[in-house]
Amino acid sequence: MFSASSDLSSVQNRFRPGSFLKWLVISVGVVLVAGLVFQFSITLWEGHLYPPPGELVDIGGLRLHINCTGAGSPTVIMEAGPNDSSVIWQLVQPDISKFTRVCSYDRAGFGWSDAANEPRSSLNIANELARLLTRAAVPGPYVLVGHDFGTLDLRVFTARHRQDVAGMVFVDSVHPDIHNRPPFNVAAQSTLANLYYQLMPWTVPFGVPRILGWCRENFTFPNQPKEWAQLVPEATAQYCRLQSWRAEQAQVTDEHGSSFYANTGPLGDLPLIVLSHDPEVNDFGGFFSPADLVVAERSWMEMQGELRGLSTRSKWIVAKGSFHWIQISRPELLAAEVQEIVNYARGTAPFQGDPAQESK
Repeated sequence: MFSASSDLSSVQNRFRPGSFLKWLVISVGVVLVAGLVFQFSITLWEGHLYPPPGELVDIGGLRLHINCTGAGSPTVIMEAGPNDSSVIWQLVQPDISKFTRVCSYDRAGFGWSDAANEPRSSLNIANELARLLTRAAVPGPYVLVGHDFGTLDLRVFTARHRQDVAGMVFVDSVHPDIHNRPPFNVAAQSTLANLYYQLMPWTVPFGVPRILGWCRENFTFPNQPKEWAQLVPEATAQYCRLQSWRAEQAQVTDEHGSSFYANTGPLGDLPLIVLSHDPEVNDFGGFFSPADLVVAERSWMEMQGELRGLSTRSKWIVAKGSFHWIQISRPELLAAEVQEIVNYARGTAPFQGDPAQESK
């Protein structure tokens, strides 16, 4: 028969702090290993589920994915925003391919391209694009279409290859000076935002962003077309991988350098169309307080107007009812504006600048 004191001693031994810590470490280890296996397995499975629609081209120690469809000249080159792959263009590319050749591609680190092997400045990205077009045998002239951050890269490309560029379309483009404009300057300097970009890549190998739905949320939009809803899993698959998060982190780290290179001066009389999202469809709700939200929209539109001023032959069009991803919300409008510059480059129609802002 055991005494009360021996029973108490047995319970204390069973729940010693050292024993608890041991089981805690084991439990955490099991969860982490399970996350690693889950992320690795689903990434492998998605690789088979979504093969590259285009080709992988070796540009010298690095393979980039480029998907060209249609026929004719000039060729339209489309570059995605900061964390998007070429999937983001899949609603508009078929429309553009009806009247000319069009190529979407993945920057290093995104989509089906290899991981980056150089800093992610717009200068390096523009040089990689130039090598890609040469190696893939995609000759100019080009009509360059860039979304958000991608426009910075294309502005650098244009400065270095002006003779090959027939015109440009900015799709709700970021402004090189955005980090000095309130309230975006506060967000850019936020300790929390910087901490996010430093820590998040460490969670990707364990499947945390995927399990919590963060990757999918990046590509799910209010009132999105049903055609895009079918592409969300593929867009998510191309983003929810370690190399994509590292590439995004590298872009953020070097974004000031990209802005410096993208301040390449005016475009002369190069045909330019600036497409902006509808201010009534606010895209900054998750980043600013209600008071700063109004300031953010006003500041964004002011910067869009400044971008329009880069060329003496430009148009500024606000896409009615569209959110930031106009190529998803209003693909027919984007295709029509691209065709306007294509027709001018072919000599079949004039291109006249318009000093007034227009809504379509």
